[in-house]
Amino acid sequence: MNLTHGAISRAVKQLEDYYGAALFQRRNRRVFLTDKGRYLAEHASVMLTQLQGLNERMRQPEGASLAVSCEPSLAMRWLMPRLSGFYQQSQVADVHLSTAGGPVDMVAQGLDLAIRRSDFKWPQDYWVSPLGRESIGLVCHPDYWLRHRDGATTLLHSRTRPHAWEDWQALAGQPLLAESERYFDHFYFSLQAAVAGLGLAVGPRSLVVDDMERGHLIAPFGFVETRVEYVALSLTDPARSGGVQQFIDWLAQELKGAL
Repeated sequence: MNLTHGAISRAVKQLEDYYGAALFQRRNRRVFLTDKGRYLAEHASVMLTQLQGLNERMRQPEGASLAVSCEPSLAMRWLMPRLSGFYQQSQVADVHLSTAGGPVDMVAQGLDLAIRRSDFKWPQDYWVSPLGRESIGLVCHPDYWLRHRDGATTLLHSRTRPHAWEDWQALAGQPLLAESERYFDHFYFSLQAAVAGLGLAVGPRSLVVDDMERGHLIAPFGFVETRVEYVALSLTDPARSGGVQQFIDWLAQELKGAL
């Protein structure tokens, strides 16, 4: 920091005078943080890390790249196969894609956008761009349905969406006779298991539309609309950044035929 010990001591004294509390305990020529000092250090460290991330994002050339966080299953099963189409119509050089779901600290992670399901509360100062409402349905391999349509079936569950089956039954009102159940650690795996003919899974239309077009999956009861939306979260108005707005517009257009 290019500061002398005396300058640091004066700065600490100024902070202690400002807060009206000691930040250090001085014992045997050594210093130890007080409870308030430790509280200040922990929270200041987080804020400084966020400020560093913000500074790095602000120094990047406009339109050079986008840092995007996306729901894992949506990223793998829908977004990644379509990114080349975005590059062909945009001046954005690259999309740095990371996968995560739920709450997100966009400043700390240096993100331009976060694509999420609207099933959690985000900070009030985030800018929210709706992308469309999610529709869900039962999906399975065509051959599996031919073998089990009139009998008991195997239900495929995901631990990351434990209430998917209850949600579908409440919306669709379709009873099912379950012969057995299989559980998977991630939603993506339950959909892959359905493609492999292992049973019936609950799938959002956006995540299964490609497999349906290829004939790998069918939705025997169709799809029902849920109350959950896909949204794009940003720190500021997307219109202030051409690349961010282009990506959101492209997302909304592409999702229009998939939700």
